[in-house]
Amino acid sequence: MIQSSNSSVLKKFKGKTNYKLVYKVDEDIGGAPSGTIDDIKRLASAVVISKDSVFPKNAAFLTGVTNVVPRLQAANLSVFVQTFSNEFTSQAWDFFSDATVEINSFYMGAGINGVITDFPKTSDRYRRNRCLNRGSKIPGYMSPVQPGGLWLLITLPYLPPAEAPNPYLTEGDVVEPPLPPVAAKTPTSNLSGAATAPTSPNGQPKVAACVIAPLTAMLIAIYLLF
Repeated sequence: MIQSSNSSVLKKFKGKTNYKLVYKVDEDIGGAPSGTIDDIKRLASAVVISKDSVFPKNAAFLTGVTNVVPRLQAANLSVFVQTFSNEFTSQAWDFFSDATVEINSFYMGAGINGVITDFPKTSDRYRRNRCLNRGSKIPGYMSPVQPGGLWLLITLPYLPPAEAPNPYLTEGDVVEPPLPPVAAKTPTSNLSGAATAPTSPNGQPKVAACVIAPLTAMLIAIYLLF
């Protein structure tokens, strides 16, 4: 996969590679209009969004669920969500500090296509869970959490201040001017007439160092000590 948050970069690779192109949304979003989704579809076949773009939260409590995932998938775009961690500080209270419950809620509850994680072993263990393919016989403990369930239990005096909803992803956020052409490097003139040292392919000057003589002297010194 080739992932970028710059549409101009993906446009440069479009039609020139067999790799899957992925557009990354840098900010938390609350939705995306059809025009914006069409712009993304012309560039990529998958989208990476944040966890808050699926389940927005306030004071680490889930407050609901957006329609971002179903709208992107309706346009035949795969949706990947980032970034999952085992540390409980990265998870909403609704997941009860359980990384597997969090992944399960995003996969079964929101229907995402994949996760981006700091702990691949946790995600792989969930992927191999035999309870996932049991259809209507899935046990109750594999049910996703209800977004906003804990939020409704908070009494009014203890509710945190309301936060503004995440903004919509607009066409102006996606569409960018094309990349500028590569400028030819002009050779620098040497006014002093002195020859410059040749450079290595990586642009760094070559440094010749002889380690044989110092190594020989060190061995002789050690021999004399004993």
